[in-house]
Amino acid sequence: MTPLEYGEPTGDPNLGDESARDLEVLSNHIEKHWGCVAEVFHEVVSEYAHIDLHISPATDSRPYHIVVTTGMSDRPMELAEPQETQYYCELLIALPKEWPIKHETFTDEKVWWPFRQLKQAARFPHVHRTLLWYGHTITNGDPPPLYVPSLPFCGGILSFPLLSPKEAWQCRVHEQKTVHFLSFVPLHASELRYAWKNSSESLFEKMDDNHISELLVVNRPACV
Repeated sequence: MTPLEYGEPTGDPNLGDESARDLEVLSNHIEKHWGCVAEVFHEVVSEYAHIDLHISPATDSRPYHIVVTTGMSDRPMELAEPQETQYYCELLIALPKEWPIKHETFTDEKVWWPFRQLKQAARFPHVHRTLLWYGHTITNGDPPPLYVPSLPFCGGILSFPLLSPKEAWQCRVHEQKTVHFLSFVPLHASELRYAWKNSSESLFEKMDDNHISELLVVNRPACV
């Protein structure tokens, strides 16, 4: 498996009537399974999809923040060949309880980068009219640049939210629409290349051996 190269955007940048149509259902699902949402970081200007971030702060029983997107699932993702099944997805990441989650801190790229990557990943399939799903890797090229110079992460992979109950992984909006929740896991360059060479499943085995989940551990070593 090799990284896919995407050129100019091919999707429709205009938001349709579907934008935020299912927000109430998704918000209730997020609060039910990940706890009270203290803040929603709303986009002011959107193209392709209106991506908001729902931030559920750490608690005594869950010592990490959860950040979940909404808006990615406003539109189904497009496949290379038309199929009856339509794919809808939202993304999430877990951040250490020490991680700043207030809007005023987002001007610092050392704080903002995981939020930014989550939003960019959520918009990606609509910009490029493609499927973004479990096991897919996301980078900004090969070799990919670091997200921030002080950290080793330069890409990510979509996985199941291993820290969340399985009933949280799906939200049935109505008979024709089920939204799947996947985690965005930041990766080292060596981990990306391992997945490209050996498969995402092989990388997941290494990640499982090293207890790597959706919880961001900024100083973790590469698992390969």
